[in-house]
Amino acid sequence: MAGNAVVVHDVNMLETFGGALQEKRDELENLYVSLSAETLQQETNWQDPQYAYLKEQVTSYCEICKGQLNELDDAISYISSLVAKLRDM
Repeated sequence: MAGNAVVVHDVNMLETFGGALQEKRDELENLYVSLSAETLQQETNWQDPQYAYLKEQVTSYCEICKGQLNELDDAISYISSLVAKLRDM
């Protein structure tokens, strides 16, 4: 995250940004979950050998996305902690 120093000019704006980041993170998670579910539902629909490849690609992509969601969680947690410390000052 941040280095030794962070300059915050407006705590309310920082808190608003953290909330917006959380909303977008949740939207992304819902999209990844939906993509995985829709792909799995096609398993009995397709009789094409390429389905296995597609399923593997989508599953791999969604696993990578989980890592990105974890990074967003860390950023949101950092912002939340920073806002709390600034409000305590």
